[in-house]
Amino acid sequence: MKNKIGILALLLLSQVCFSQLLTRKLIHGQVVNDSINVENVVVFNANSKTGTVTSSQGFFSINVRENDTLVFSGLQFKSKKYVYSDIKGIDLKIKLEIFTHQLSEVVVSNKNNIKPIQGSQSIVDKKYFDDEKSSSKNRTMMQVGGVENPMDFVRMYKDVFKILKKKYPKKTDFTTQTDFTEIVMKKIGYSFFTNKLKLNDDAIKLFLVYCENESKARMFSKSTTEFELMDFLIVKNMEFKKITAINK
Repeated sequence: MKNKIGILALLLLSQVCFSQLLTRKLIHGQVVNDSINVENVVVFNANSKTGTVTSSQGFFSINVRENDTLVFSGLQFKSKKYVYSDIKGIDLKIKLEIFTHQLSEVVVSNKNNIKPIQGSQSIVDKKYFDDEKSSSKNRTMMQVGGVENPMDFVRMYKDVFKILKKKYPKKTDFTTQTDFTEIVMKKIGYSFFTNKLKLNDDAIKLFLVYCENESKARMFSKSTTEFELMDFLIVKNMEFKKITAINK
């Protein structure tokens, strides 16, 4: 009898532990940044396919369990992935980095006439006339040493090459350089988002950020048809609407 009670207790305990592993719990957190306020950041649980949007102060609540991957995306911030662990507790603080666009060098000058760099083609092509008093020439005698102003065939070749280069520019590989948002905005009209997907201006921006986190979005290129893009956007819009509805 004691053995049966022990086995029953063991089975009950294992079932409770197993249910705790499968059941997600509600946690709270805040997304922060050192420079600006964090708001309207999409928090997406990649495992359960659910999510939410942060408040104006960056606070959010979402259901997770051990080893769930949370993806944080915002218009002004770099996307960040976070793997949840029970050790961290139910209160999280996630720090996002701002997109920074740095220039390699900026030169500011208040002068319009900038001196050319030594050895440039503009100096080579510049013609200097003789000073009649210091280097006079006897025009009555036959000139020795070839033509005085010969034709520069090398310079002519360079000029022709520049013209041909402008006429036939180097082709750009749009597959690797064009991002998803740029492709969508060029191929899909604004009315598709407002009329078909029923999204307002602010929601359109968040929706595109949400779509960019999908691995399939990186496969679209300049040659992608409008129908392929529309089909993808319609499917992602249904997921996006579920996420935003949870936050309301």
